[in-house]
Amino acid sequence: MMILVVGCSGSGKSALAEKLCLETGDETRIYLATMQVLDAEGKKRVQRHRAMRGDKGFVTIEKEMHVDELPAEIADPMHTTVLLECVTNLVGNELYDENSRARFPDLQTDEGEERFADEVAQEIGRLSAGVHHLIAVTNRYPAEDPAYDEETRKFVRLLDLVNGRLERMAERVEDVCSGGREGEML
Repeated sequence: MMILVVGCSGSGKSALAEKLCLETGDETRIYLATMQVLDAEGKKRVQRHRAMRGDKGFVTIEKEMHVDELPAEIADPMHTTVLLECVTNLVGNELYDENSRARFPDLQTDEGEERFADEVAQEIGRLSAGVHHLIAVTNRYPAEDPAYDEETRKFVRLLDLVNGRLERMAERVEDVCSGGREGEML
């Protein structure tokens, strides 16, 4: 079962996702961290997040890409809840990875963007199919912001495409940004 938690920055989406993980009843809970740690600030952020969930029984696994490989790496995936934190980082990792750029040479076209979104969403779908529960966290950004440069607009478009596919795949979507779909069963 996949639950997608969508929210704006600072909306409480991560806290909600952790709460949902604790409610699944699975004894094994994996926090699947996708953030690339590039500097001291990133290290501080990771330490802060680990401390925040330290007493919740999560095992942390860091995987910047290829999240669909995780079920083969855990002992009892069909009795495991995975918290994917977060789709936003995963999309960025895929977008800026040298190998991914070679896989998506047509990323400058609408068709290329659609194919990119399909592949990232399918990867997350395979992860979901391989575990008992998947709680996936993602961000929502304003579609148009005058402060965005072209590269940021592309990233937001790709994330929106991936999010749309995940919303259709998920059995439940919690939207903590707008409140319009909170708790809606799909």
